[in-house]
Amino acid sequence: MARLTHPEAGTITREELIARAKAMLPALRERAAATEEARRLLPETLRDFRDAGFFRICQPKRFGGFELGLDVLEEVMIEVGRGCGSSAWNLAVLGGHNWWIGAGFPEEAQAEIYGAEGDSLMPVTFSPNGSSCRRVDGGYEVTGRWPFMSGIDVANWFGAASMVVDDPGAPTGDAIIFAAPIDQGRIEDDWFVLGMRGTGSKTIATEALFVPERRAIPAGCVEEQEMPGALVNPDPLYRAPLRAYLTIEVAGAAVGTALQACDALDEIMRTKPVRQLSAAAGDTKYQMEVPAMRYRLAAAQTLAATAQALLVDEARGVMARLHEYAPRGQKFSREEIAEVGLNVARVIDLCVESVSHAFADAGTSAAVDGHPLQRCLRDIYMISSHAALRMDAATEAWGLAHFGLTSPFAVRRTLSDVG
Repeated sequence: MARLTHPEAGTITREELIARAKAMLPALRERAAATEEARRLLPETLRDFRDAGFFRICQPKRFGGFELGLDVLEEVMIEVGRGCGSSAWNLAVLGGHNWWIGAGFPEEAQAEIYGAEGDSLMPVTFSPNGSSCRRVDGGYEVTGRWPFMSGIDVANWFGAASMVVDDPGAPTGDAIIFAAPIDQGRIEDDWFVLGMRGTGSKTIATEALFVPERRAIPAGCVEEQEMPGALVNPDPLYRAPLRAYLTIEVAGAAVGTALQACDALDEIMRTKPVRQLSAAAGDTKYQMEVPAMRYRLAAAQTLAATAQALLVDEARGVMARLHEYAPRGQKFSREEIAEVGLNVARVIDLCVESVSHAFADAGTSAAVDGHPLQRCLRDIYMISSHAALRMDAATEAWGLAHFGLTSPFAVRRTLSDVG
């Protein structure tokens, strides 16, 4: 099978990618309001991400990618998130899921999805969401609706999970995760939400869609860390457990949003005068001269910085274990995967606290429509509502794994909690 190449695949560095993200910061901040209004990733931002190679960070080299680590993706996303949380989230989904294509699918499907140029943008939901599929000659026939498809407006493929049913329509207990060209689904314009409005996380629907066997992965092999892509792409990255990878994947958008909120508060303190009942002409004082305000900024900043350090350390830790485990065929334990989820949930909580501090400290002027801090507040609370990022769920999953227990509420294992 032909091997794709990218001119920077052998030379691009983590430092260069981060520098490119930092250089985009002014443009991303300038576009943030328009991104919200458009309720999708803007064409110019999509072009900038493509030109910078961001979508290829975790994509296999043999299919035109850079084959760098999850930690590099997060560090780039954090810088993007300082400019626009929605754009960072779309980068996580559309760029991060190029790992999933390389890890999950057999070679023939990878070649089909990446295409002649290695240019794939494929949002995926790993929750069946009430959908169903039947085995037919050569594959599956899938019917369903899947909400929260971030970046679907700019995608060329989409993926989803679906429950397998038998001829009478009864569930078999099996599930698949499939991929299909974007024109084989129907996009429903239903993304009207509190925050992260620019992610365009709309619903996609299918009716009796035929999916060939090569593009339908049994969920069981994903759960058992035996995905077909690991046979095609030998780098340890493509042996990452799906749950651990996906949990880290989107968290950089939260950290970037928290740092953005701190930047906005810093700017307010430098430019907003202190209200005084009496002051001599030319004796204007600014918020940065108020001790309480300096304390508040420091508190918000250290929360965001702690979240950043924890997330990057977690991503690097996963990469280190992959390089250690892969040569000897060792898999991540249930507790190791749950611990990743627990630590990332703590990252999200720290980000929520940081943004909440910054918003409250900025004063009422930050609450007006269009203010960056108002957008940061809405965005961070929207991110924190994601089922895979909630502290209560993460602590329970870790506790059960740590003590070797099974939840009395779990009928069967599914991927719904990472969808």
